Amino acid sequence: MPNIQPNRFVLHSTDAKNKSDVVYETSGFLGQPFLNLTLGPGGPIRHFSGSQIRRLDTEIGTLVTVTTQMSIDTGSTSYSVLIPAITLTAASDQRSFTTDSVITSHTGPNSVPSTGVHETYQFIPMKGQATFVVSLLEPVTTGTVAQAGNA
Repeated sequence: MPNIQPNRFVLHSTDAKNKSDVVYETSGFLGQPFLNLTLGPGGPIRHFSGSQIRRLDTEIGTLVTVTTQMSIDTGSTSYSVLIPAITLTAASDQRSFTTDSVITSHTGPNSVPSTGVHETYQFIPMKGQATFVVSLLEPVTTGTVAQAGNA
């Protein structure tokens, strides 16, 4: 049996008070990761891609983080989700899993008070599906363009 690593994760919060939805692909059709995030009921979908997404592989899974609000002087807010290690048995396979996401509020250099705890955390229980998605689009190369022009 082949061991296939999922590349698409669709997650929904199980806490009605802290609704959040996440769609994360490790490599989209442009070859970059992307993450779509919705916070709150009816909230807008926030789109993140490429270097806006930070991945950290740890012994408890992969921590995927995006910055949702940035201020030069008073701090920032980030959203993280912990993706467990999952192996699929076939490309058509999918696996359900539970995990947590974390909204972190970071203080900045001009935050009041300037001493004390600099991060606060809000944990949100999540349920998700892990799947493998095959990209049907291939990157266009100059060789492909030249061949198409000669046809």
